[in-house]
Amino acid sequence: MYRDILFGIDTDMKNEKVLEEIAKLSGEGTVVTMINMISEKDIQASVRTGVHFEEMTEKRQKGIQHVFDFFNERNIKYNLEFIKGNPKAGLLKLANSGDYEIVVLSNRKAEDADKLVLGSVSHKVAKRAKIPVLIVK
Repeated sequence: MYRDILFGIDTDMKNEKVLEEIAKLSGEGTVVTMINMISEKDIQASVRTGVHFEEMTEKRQKGIQHVFDFFNERNIKYNLEFIKGNPKAGLLKLANSGDYEIVVLSNRKAEDADKLVLGSVSHKVAKRAKIPVLIVK
């Protein structure tokens, strides 16, 4: 069991299997830190449409309410952080910070049965992280 799990979460996450895998990795005292990276492109688009950062994060939280429910039902402690920046670089920096024991990612590219390759974020984190990385397709 892992104590500190880093979970790179996308707000349009459709892969429920990743939650089951996190539950298998969790035990008493585990804390799952969910990181949602907000890219500069998303921030610029929100500014153009008049949406403030707080509104954007509220909308994203509503989109992943099912994740909160899943963790609450299983008594898994979690926290959610929104971080501005490049998803690849941001997740990699956190993975190598020494604060986490494992990184868990959902491979968005593999959500379609036809696709067999890793997404660019999953690929970069898996290749350069200094801790174990679990990519769930």
